[in-house]
Amino acid sequence: MGERAGGGGRPRARFSRRRFLVATMIAPLLAARRGVAALPAQPFGDGATLLVAGPVNGRLDRISAHLAGALLPGLPSGTPIRRVARGGPDGVAGANEFAARVMPDGQTALLLPGVAVIDWLAGDNRCHFEANRFVPVLGGLTSRVLVGRNGIDLGQTATPVRIAASRPVGPDLPALLGVDLLGARAVPVFGLEGVAARAALARGEVDAVLVQGADIAEARLALATLATPLFSFGMIDADGHLGADPALPDVPHLPALYERLRGAPPAGAIYAAWRSAAAAAILDFALVLPALTPPPLVALWRAAGREVMADQGWQQSAGIEATRILAGPETTVCLGTAVTRPPALSDLRRWLAERLDWHPG
Repeated sequence: MGERAGGGGRPRARFSRRRFLVATMIAPLLAARRGVAALPAQPFGDGATLLVAGPVNGRLDRISAHLAGALLPGLPSGTPIRRVARGGPDGVAGANEFAARVMPDGQTALLLPGVAVIDWLAGDNRCHFEANRFVPVLGGLTSRVLVGRNGIDLGQTATPVRIAASRPVGPDLPALLGVDLLGARAVPVFGLEGVAARAALARGEVDAVLVQGADIAEARLALATLATPLFSFGMIDADGHLGADPALPDVPHLPALYERLRGAPPAGAIYAAWRSAAAAAILDFALVLPALTPPPLVALWRAAGREVMADQGWQQSAGIEATRILAGPETTVCLGTAVTRPPALSDLRRWLAERLDWHPG
């Protein structure tokens, strides 16, 4: 554990969200009709592996420890689960290793953060994987909300809004793009996240910060006299619709705020790009298999994923992290919402180049 994997290359963008959903949801049925062999008596041989796209002892690695225990009841009796952590916290190196080295035999699943999908959407040349080809097993969603200093009016087109952001391509991307879509001028202040970003807001050095999951309640309490929530990224339902976040009933999600300030949300590709980036940002993590994994093994992993939903220890851990767990088809829909169509990708990458001077490579 602990080795880091590098990688490079530009991801191809010829795909369709509809085709992704159809392929991942009905492929097992079609394969069954073609006479695919039943599950072998010992499907995992000497054990299953969780490849964690993140550093040893990082947040995703800690999640994987709870997840491995919760998956065990759904796997054949006596199946050990090895956990191997690779790469940095953005998940790109781990996902590259998974794509390059893991055979589609169902023996190894990848646990990756949603921010890796944002890198892929942006066309980062480090990405050697195809996020639209992963076969989802289980996922966790987390709330994300942009909190701004009191008095900000996103309906004023000339208003500059200084937004704390970790980097141009990351979980803050939907906040920057969302403020631009609303008509205000997003001015990113890079290198700030978490507690440091909230401290910068308290000192008046930035106007807005992105807060996620379990940090939201604490941040709202700490900043109660200084700031107020501006909008959330929303939450994905089982049908793939990005709607209001039920954990934040008093906070409008961006489409609702857009409708209130400017009318019906635009139908263009750049809004579709925001929707995909927002879906990836709220995807706290996803457990996936390689493309072409045999359907019986996909079904076995997904059955184990459903067992996770009932595991009390895991539910307690997820509650502490403020993560909503999805299994099976719901995860497919969620990841399908995050992978978008070529016109939206082109508009997103053009916006990154023109507004943030960010280019792949």
